[in-house]
Amino acid sequence: MELILIDSGLVDKVGHHYTFDKAVSGALARQKLRYRIFGQSGLEPSIAAEIGAIPHFSRSPYECVLFSRSEKRLRSFAAIFGAPAGGSPYFSERQSWKALNETFERDLEALPADVWQKDNLIVVMTITQNQILGLVRFLRAMPHDRAPRVVCNLMLPPSFLSWGAVSTRGEKFYRAAFKLAAPLIGRVLFFTVENEAMRTLYRKDFGLETHILPIPFDASGPQRTMKGPIRVGFFGDSRYDKGFHLLPRAIELCRRDGLDAEFIVQIHNSGWTQQTIEADAALRALQGVRVLEGVLSSEDYTAWTGRTDVTLLPHDPVTFGMRASGIFTESVAAGRPVIATRGTFAGTSVENNQVEGEVFAPHTSEALAAAIARLMPRLPACKARAAERAQDFARSHSPDAYIDVLLAHAKT
Repeated sequence: MELILIDSGLVDKVGHHYTFDKAVSGALARQKLRYRIFGQSGLEPSIAAEIGAIPHFSRSPYECVLFSRSEKRLRSFAAIFGAPAGGSPYFSERQSWKALNETFERDLEALPADVWQKDNLIVVMTITQNQILGLVRFLRAMPHDRAPRVVCNLMLPPSFLSWGAVSTRGEKFYRAAFKLAAPLIGRVLFFTVENEAMRTLYRKDFGLETHILPIPFDASGPQRTMKGPIRVGFFGDSRYDKGFHLLPRAIELCRRDGLDAEFIVQIHNSGWTQQTIEADAALRALQGVRVLEGVLSSEDYTAWTGRTDVTLLPHDPVTFGMRASGIFTESVAAGRPVIATRGTFAGTSVENNQVEGEVFAPHTSEALAAAIARLMPRLPACKARAAERAQDFARSHSPDAYIDVLLAHAKT
C-alpha cells in the first residue's frame, strides 16, 4: 500500500498546507510507509526538495473567478431596481465552483496511473466546494472494482469563501455533491473533520457521518518562563476573518490602561482588504509592538511562539466560525493560554474548560482589550493548568495520531 497525499493548496510555506504536509511526511518516513505528495504546479522548489512533494495541480482551491458577462448584466439589472447584489462585487461563487471543479477533475485524471491502484489510500488533505464535485465525478467514472479508498478532509464549513465573505451557495453545492456521491460513501469514499463542532454540523445539515482527524504538527520547543512583561502574540495570516483588524485599537487600549505587556504580531498578506491595510499601518506606528515580517521559517516560528505567554485568536465568529485552527492546537499543546472570540471553536473550548484562556464578545477591539486585561492577573495559575494538560493534548494531535486515523480507513 502507498499513501497518496493530494494537496492542491500546497504551493509555498505560507499557512497550514506546508506545515501539515511537512509534519505528516516526516512521520510517514519515520514509520517507513510509502507515500507521495502532489501539490500545486507552481510549488516552491525548496518544498519539493525538502519533503518530496510533486508539482501537479493547476489551480488552488482558494482561487477566485470573476463574474461572467451574463452575471454582471443580471447584477446591474437588479441594482437598477434596488435589489441588493450581495456577496463580492468582483468574484462569482458559481463561476469559481464551476471552473475549479472542472479543473480538479482533469487534474485527477492526469495523475500517474499507478496512483489509482486499488490497494492505495488516497488522502485529499483539504477539500472545498470547489473540488468535491470534481472528485466525485472522477470516482464515479472509475470501475467500481478498481477504485482505491479515498479519505477527504472537510477542513472548512460550507459557509467558507476564500475572499472572506459568507457563502450563499456553498450549502447547495455541497448537498449536490454528497447526493451524487451517495453510492460511494462508506464504500470507497470517506470524510473526516477536525473537531466535534464540525462533525455535528455535517451530520445535522447533511446526514453525513465523519471521523475526527487530528491536526498534525511537530512538538514545540521549550516555553519561556514568565519573567518581565507578559508577551502576547498574534501569528499566521493577517486576514480580516482572523481578526487582524482588531489589533491596533486593542493594543492601544492596553497601553492606555498601563497593562504590562509586549505584543508580537506577524504581518503577512495584510493587503487583502481596506481594513487590514489600515491595521497594518496603525500597528507599525505603535510603541511596544514587535512586528514579524512575512513568512516565518519553521525554526523562527517555533522560536517566536516559544517566547510568547498568550496567543491571540480573535477570529470572526461569522466568517471563521467553528473551524479548527492549527495555531490554536499548537498553543494548547505547548501549554500556552489563548484569548479567543465567543462563538468560535477556540472560544467554545475555553468556555467549556477544555483549554485555558479567556473569551471575548462582541467581536470588537474594545472587547478584545478587556479580555487581555482580565486574563493578566490570573495568567500564572492559567499557565500552570495549561502545562498540566499539554502533554496529553500534544500526543492526541501528533502526526502519528493523524496517520493512525488514516490507516484505520485502509483497514476497514
